[in-house]
Amino acid sequence: MLRLMIVDDEEIIRTSISRMTDYSAIGYDLIATAKNGMEAYDILRDEYPDVIITDIRMPVLNGLELIEKAKNTDSDIDFILLSGYGEFEYAKQAMQYGVRYYLLKPTDKQELIDALIQIRKEREARLLGQKRQQRQLLDSLRFPLEKSFIIEALWHEEFMDTWQKYKEVLRLPQNCQTACICSFVEESFLDAFVEDVKQLLLDVGISFQFSPIYVKSSVIFLFPVTSLLLQQPLTEKISALSYPTQSVELDIHFMHFSAVQDLFETILHKISRYSRILLLDESEQHHEIRNNLSAPWKIERLGEALCNAKSDAEITELLTETFSQPTLDLETARNIALSTYMWLNQRDNSIPLDNACDFFRKIYSCTTIQAIHEQLFVVSIHRNTDSESCSIADKSNVALIKAYISQHLDEENLSLKWLAEHYLFVSVRYLSKQFIQEEGERFSDYLNRKRMEEAKKLLVLYNNDNIKDVAKQVGFGNNPRYFSQVFKRYTGLTPSDYLAQQREHDTQL
Repeated sequence: MLRLMIVDDEEIIRTSISRMTDYSAIGYDLIATAKNGMEAYDILRDEYPDVIITDIRMPVLNGLELIEKAKNTDSDIDFILLSGYGEFEYAKQAMQYGVRYYLLKPTDKQELIDALIQIRKEREARLLGQKRQQRQLLDSLRFPLEKSFIIEALWHEEFMDTWQKYKEVLRLPQNCQTACICSFVEESFLDAFVEDVKQLLLDVGISFQFSPIYVKSSVIFLFPVTSLLLQQPLTEKISALSYPTQSVELDIHFMHFSAVQDLFETILHKISRYSRILLLDESEQHHEIRNNLSAPWKIERLGEALCNAKSDAEITELLTETFSQPTLDLETARNIALSTYMWLNQRDNSIPLDNACDFFRKIYSCTTIQAIHEQLFVVSIHRNTDSESCSIADKSNVALIKAYISQHLDEENLSLKWLAEHYLFVSVRYLSKQFIQEEGERFSDYLNRKRMEEAKKLLVLYNNDNIKDVAKQVGFGNNPRYFSQVFKRYTGLTPSDYLAQQREHDTQL
């Protein structure tokens, strides 16, 4: 369901539009109505609507001002603009912000429904495109993710904790419940053997679901075999493979499990006793898993140090030490960043896929170790607070938000959605509930209150009527009029009246 908000200064029109149709029947959830642009802007910073139906002419913030501010805060919002005759100039201006739906008052029910359905179809098409890109990204990063998963699973005692973290990004099908163990495979013909098995599987419409694993002259293939009738001919064909350097007859056997996680838990337990494990990528390149720069104990030590860092400078020092080692190559740097990100998010049993993909995309678009270093620095700063606790699980998202707000009150486009997606890498829906639960107020109310408290201090400090400078310093950009309106709502006075009152109070003292 798409989240819908209606904004109009006339109550009868708001009510009429909100009751005009069964919005849920066309895929919408009407989450809020607002009587002016300022109220709507506060709501959207908390409630992250997908679509807003808004009038043009409204007090406080008009429709165009709302669209401009909203687009700067969340560019994904779609607008349907309502206005009367003779306001086409407003419509042209709205088009500059990407608004394509413009309906005349009185609003025609069918026109509104058609516009909402069209927006929903367009958003669904965009979502499908994003999911395709996401799948392509995960496919391109599949091997490093598999490698990171094996390293972490071998090291951690609780397999299910690791499984919960990786299962979404690995996207393993639930019918992948079969392991084919091929023993007595000499390393000298390993590449040829893996390629031949891959072709035998393709001939019957099966492909590997995980990169082949090689330990102590045994290759482990993971793929779905839905019929036991298929197992016997595959066993015979694989056993018949031979190579000039082969000295021992191949031994093939299958293992079946009731669930894919049981399969991996068993296989990883079997290979855990070997000090040298090879993972073969699509081009049959061998990747050795040993204790190196990206070993789990080193990732944990780095993660704990980043978590406990008391300043940005300390985080910088830790990451500089990690990424400036002369033997570090680009692939290892990426593995360190990926594994550290997963470790820093270990309190979330299931990391939001969109957030993880966004970080992966950034890391694997980096062409230098320094660029990877900088991306991990951003994530580490976001996860770091002044808390005395050393446990990352004790660090609250709300505490992180409050710390960020105190240091970035001048940022005009702060919203809960931006903080969730770009700062904390968590679900905005979860974050909204958590903030209200811990603070007892909405994010927008908290943000505005903090801004007004700071504005009062600045007005007294400057002791002049330069409202424009104060507005900019507390996050209202070049919009002192909007700042004055919010200030009056929270204090009952305009900034000028507040300053005059303070001067009078000082005179009396």
